[in-house]
Amino acid sequence: MKIIHYKPLGHAPALQQSSDTLPVEALSQVIFQNTSMEEALEELRREGYSTPDGEKIFTGMKDLLEKIREIREEVSAPTSLTLLPTTSTDTDGPDKSGASMNKDVREGSLNLEPDKMSSNPPLIHQERLTATADQLNELEKLEKSLKRVYWGYDPKSIDAASLERLLGKDCREKWQMIKNLNTLIFNQGLMERGSAGLTLTSRGLQKIARNILREIFKPRKVDPLCRRLKAQHATEPYLTEGSRPYRFGDPPLINASLSLLNAVTRTGAGLPITLEEKDFSVYEKETISRAATIVLLDLSRSMRFENRYIAAKKVTLALQGLIQERYPHDRLSVVGFSTKAYTIKNSEIPFLTWDETNPYTNMEEALDLSQRMLSRYKGYRRQIFLITDGEPTAHREKGYLFFQFPPHQKTLAKTLKRLQGLARHGIAISIFLLSQEKERVKFVHQMAKRCGGRLFHIQSGELGWCLLMDFLEKKSKWL
Repeated sequence: MKIIHYKPLGHAPALQQSSDTLPVEALSQVIFQNTSMEEALEELRREGYSTPDGEKIFTGMKDLLEKIREIREEVSAPTSLTLLPTTSTDTDGPDKSGASMNKDVREGSLNLEPDKMSSNPPLIHQERLTATADQLNELEKLEKSLKRVYWGYDPKSIDAASLERLLGKDCREKWQMIKNLNTLIFNQGLMERGSAGLTLTSRGLQKIARNILREIFKPRKVDPLCRRLKAQHATEPYLTEGSRPYRFGDPPLINASLSLLNAVTRTGAGLPITLEEKDFSVYEKETISRAATIVLLDLSRSMRFENRYIAAKKVTLALQGLIQERYPHDRLSVVGFSTKAYTIKNSEIPFLTWDETNPYTNMEEALDLSQRMLSRYKGYRRQIFLITDGEPTAHREKGYLFFQFPPHQKTLAKTLKRLQGLARHGIAISIFLLSQEKERVKFVHQMAKRCGGRLFHIQSGELGWCLLMDFLEKKSKWL
């Protein structure tokens, strides 16, 4: 037998994460505020990204321009002379004033004659370093070049050597990350180039979804329950093999070790071991409950206020990531609706925006489309999550589209009738209302009552937590 002994290498360098990577937090923040990948990357280059705590995790051109401004203010500050009082031990009378300064004082240094230093308070010369005219011109030239690049001109116009000489080596490395931002994201596998331009890869979508989930479920620092994340305060149960006594008709999933132990306990230690039917134990089969979920996103113009769109897009992508990672047997579809309803691909979720050309809200058509889609999933628990900020203002009338604002009574009645049809088919509905207007709240209460669904009247910032907890609660009940 060959024995191999492991011996660590001497002076082995420590592994460090490469600095040439883009934090996913920065990317997940900007993509929800823009309508395309190109716009999101351009914003990231310009503005950079800081965490809510103020920590800068990606430096943008705006930060480099701010540093140039600070340097110019510093080098342009005038020199000053400050008189510092001292305690004199001479009590013969008032201080004599005869100290004279030589030529060096006028040139920037201060020398006092030795025979007169004891009678005068010392003069301390506070002088800030000032740049030469050439350095100021170079700084101004660099600032103009950065401003041109900030507004979309050629990044090759930046002299990297001059930038390092004036701002430091660290700023040159940050500039290289700004310049090569697309390459960094490509190398991380988060982005690809398709027929319609730059798009996020499935890996990129999954990473962003995980980041959103961490933010939603992050414990508050003031919450003592956050100690559960530590090993000594872990509350998760240990994984065990669930077994139970055999019953006639059970599939032959026999737990052999436990069955033999039962026989030894009954008969005592000795050979041979005799097994009887009552000694057999079988593994417990985990109940698998598959759910088919549709998220209905209101894409009407009023959703642009109070970050409602951003909150809705984030929680939709987070739910997609949660299902893909923890519940692979489940199915999730996304339907957007304004004047008309249509399905939305996962890659389109981050860049959704409100519909400017079709500002009305056709909730009846969206519910009808959801019912037809859910009818394909036989044997699934079916549910709808409706995210909206108001009442329906459009419906179908004899093959034509009817819309009116304020909403017509026919539109309200058609919507309520469609909800009753969903309830008859056993489809659970949860409504998330992101509005404070009295009439909208009143109608949405009627909707929830008519279909026996749940209603969440919340702010945009609470949408992620409420929707995901509602989903997880239903999963635990079904299981």
